[in-house]
Amino acid sequence: MRLKTFLSLNLILSFLILTSFLKAQDKYFQLSESEREWVEKTLKRMSLDEKIGQLIMVPFSGRFVNLKSDYFKELTTFVKDYHVGGFIMFGGEIYEATILINELQKISKIPLFIASDLERGAGNQLTSAVSFPFLMAVGATGSEEYAYFQGKITALEARAVGINWAFAPVVDVNSNPDNPIINIRAFGEDPELVARLGSAFIKGCQDGKLIATAKHFPGHGDTSLDSHTTLAFIPADRERLEKIELYPFKVAIKTGVKSIMTAHIALPNIDDNIPSTLSEKIIGGILRKELGFKGLVVTDAMTMGGITNNYWMGEAAVKAIVAGVDMVLLPPSPQSAISAIKEAVRREIITERRINESVRRILSAKAWLGIHKNRYSEIGAINKILADPSNISKAERIASDSITLLRNYDNVIPIDPRGKGKVLVLAIIDEDNPTLPLPFLNESKKLYDKSDTMIVHTDTDKEKLLSLLEKINEYDAVVSGIYVRTVASKDTIALPKDLADFVKLLSIQRKPLVVISFSNPYIIRQFPEIRNYLCAYGYSEILQRAGAKAIFGLEDIKGKLPVSIPGIFKIGDGIYSPKVNTSLKSVSPEEVGVSKDVIENVSKIIEESIKDKAFPGATIAVGRKNGLFLMKGFGKLSYEEDSGEVKIDTIYDLASLTKVIVTTTACMKLYEEGKLRLDSKVSSYIPEFGVKGKEKITVWHLLTHSSGLPAYKKYFLETKGKENIIKRICDEELEYEPGTKSVYSDLGFILLGVVVEKLTGENLEDYIKRILFDPLEMKDTMFNPPKNLLGRIAPTEDDPWRKRVVHGEVHDENAYAMGGVSGHAGLFSTVRDLAKFCQLLLNGGIYNGKRILKRSTIEYFTKKVDIPESTRALGWDTPSKEGSSAGRFVSSKAFGHTGFTGTSIWIDPEKDLFVVFLTNRVHPTRENQKIREVRQRVHDAIFSSIK
Repeated sequence: MRLKTFLSLNLILSFLILTSFLKAQDKYFQLSESEREWVEKTLKRMSLDEKIGQLIMVPFSGRFVNLKSDYFKELTTFVKDYHVGGFIMFGGEIYEATILINELQKISKIPLFIASDLERGAGNQLTSAVSFPFLMAVGATGSEEYAYFQGKITALEARAVGINWAFAPVVDVNSNPDNPIINIRAFGEDPELVARLGSAFIKGCQDGKLIATAKHFPGHGDTSLDSHTTLAFIPADRERLEKIELYPFKVAIKTGVKSIMTAHIALPNIDDNIPSTLSEKIIGGILRKELGFKGLVVTDAMTMGGITNNYWMGEAAVKAIVAGVDMVLLPPSPQSAISAIKEAVRREIITERRINESVRRILSAKAWLGIHKNRYSEIGAINKILADPSNISKAERIASDSITLLRNYDNVIPIDPRGKGKVLVLAIIDEDNPTLPLPFLNESKKLYDKSDTMIVHTDTDKEKLLSLLEKINEYDAVVSGIYVRTVASKDTIALPKDLADFVKLLSIQRKPLVVISFSNPYIIRQFPEIRNYLCAYGYSEILQRAGAKAIFGLEDIKGKLPVSIPGIFKIGDGIYSPKVNTSLKSVSPEEVGVSKDVIENVSKIIEESIKDKAFPGATIAVGRKNGLFLMKGFGKLSYEEDSGEVKIDTIYDLASLTKVIVTTTACMKLYEEGKLRLDSKVSSYIPEFGVKGKEKITVWHLLTHSSGLPAYKKYFLETKGKENIIKRICDEELEYEPGTKSVYSDLGFILLGVVVEKLTGENLEDYIKRILFDPLEMKDTMFNPPKNLLGRIAPTEDDPWRKRVVHGEVHDENAYAMGGVSGHAGLFSTVRDLAKFCQLLLNGGIYNGKRILKRSTIEYFTKKVDIPESTRALGWDTPSKEGSSAGRFVSSKAFGHTGFTGTSIWIDPEKDLFVVFLTNRVHPTRENQKIREVRQRVHDAIFSSIK
């Protein structure tokens, strides 16, 4: 009777314990009734072997795999024979990984976990997915929004390819500057910051139905040893653990994190020298009981030296389960681990009930993911989800906002991207890996084309280092990127001594030196005398590009140091540095060194000219030193009594300004990209052109108006259509020997428009819109403006050929016959848009932080060429000695162009000034030539007003 009573009480107690466990489990994973039912039914049907298999995760590569290959057969064995709970992906391609994951899910009886280390997003493992910066960079922004976004987009992309578990975020508090393995992978040194940002990242992941993992419990931040190679120790007492290491984990648990990863570190003050992964006191005691964590507990990789140096695989797997771990990750021999656990159950070291607890958690997590209903990814949806440009853009914003300026003693940061001095951009790497710094070097070269790039690494001999020091004198400044990667089993975060000594030598040269760390922020301890220092918190491509943009003034620098650097910097240090203004801002004339009377004087000239009927109206924009001090409209659109007034948004037919704004700019872009050679024969692009002596005409001849082609032909009277007019040009006879003189020719630029289209495979208007108008936001610049803009467009001539006033359609008859789009005419625009274009050229090819052209390209194309009695440059014109439309006071460096309808632009790099002057002087007739004198007077009034 007593035995029956005892057994009954035991059964009741077991039932109550199980019921309590189930309720806690359901609450933590928030399962519905049907999901709980699936968990229990599945568990009930499973054999012991299947249960034990669920506790194991093994690796795989997400690269292409043939389903008949030995590798796929090996993966199949893990699924079918060992019943593993899931796989961990190491690297891969998007489509290949998705297809392989679907295949693995197909052959598995129970849906699989597919996990991966996604600390930096899906791009951390998958080529072309969004790549985020290291977590310490997020820490430098202090932004929960950014941390949440990084988690959310990681989830979006991971789930799209079939990954359902992220081994992220790291919530270790990196309080040890010599930590060789956590370091920049942590949010920072402040437990509050780590907890706040870690929690936001977790929410982002799990809102996207991706299991997040807080790691590495109980905290791997205060050690100078790497647990990949040896057992690391945290000598902290319990009080210190509560305040520092454990705090972010407590917040993560409160947030609802579904998974926690253990660390292979020992806490001597808690459980002797036993790795936390194998410690019942730490996992079962602190994590499970004291912190009340009900989710999945997983080990770090069991291949790491922190385990393998002291335990054989089977022993370690059993001890981990006994300690309270649910899943054993990457055992060196999965078969040995499974056998050892099964043997431990047989010997009652581990009870089957204990196995069931872990399997129930595993199945509950799979039910929470929804993979018990649908375990497959939709291949067709991948290219709609991954690598979304808006997500990439925000990831870049996170990286840019993280860059931290800690010293700027020489006041050289930012380096003006419009500058003309020479800069050496030097990468110093602690390994022989010449591809590592290319994102930084290439971005720097792109932003500042008067720069040279070099790489110094561990195998660079001392003679080369010394010769490099001598070469420094050729430059006006040196920018040095330091690279020391934080990787497993490296055991150091320091730059080798000879390279550190080289940095010290650089610092004492008589040239400003800027050092940016693309490794860890602590690297400055090796050369504390550095006067100009920035931190980028990692070597990923996104951070390297952000670092270059910060140094060369394209982005505000506003990051704050999330760690302390002993004896040098404290948490929160960081100097705000605004980006260089490469766009236009409204200023007074005096602010940019121009007489205050200039606006009145210029206005008077234009108003008098309107009264004199030189034109019915005009707009003008004048800028200097990135300041727009005059932009104004005058008069009316036409001479009609009810005509609207001219405003700064009035659109004018630019006529031949099309040649320089569209065609020449397109040629400049293609030239600097190496796609267009100026010595190329035109007939190589337009074969039918190579007849009647024209086979020797080159692109250079067309750009300099020295091809020998006629100046102008009235093709529109005899034919229409682009192809027909091109045929007529190809059939023309030469009027002089190419290169012997310069005769302004529309025909050459019509051909150049065709050459651009041949090289790009795009229509001329589409290409220039993509490379120029869209980046500069020139929204009112276009060919063939739509009818709804007619009220803003100034009419041109009362055309006897078309028998109407030309309004809203191109004035040039040949361009009209070609459909309104040609390399010589057809463009419409406003002074506001053209002011941006002119400032772009004055800036050396950069505007509003966007590099469109190289300074060297602009200088080459705007320099006067050597042709007898010619003022021509490549596409552009330069001032003549007498009678120039630019007036008498421009410098010899000036360049510009005019348009037949009464338009002009002149740009003077020496005086750092531009003038855009737009009129419709051909209204109502082209016979009106008064614009010649007006242009000279306007430009003289402006250029003579410079103080």
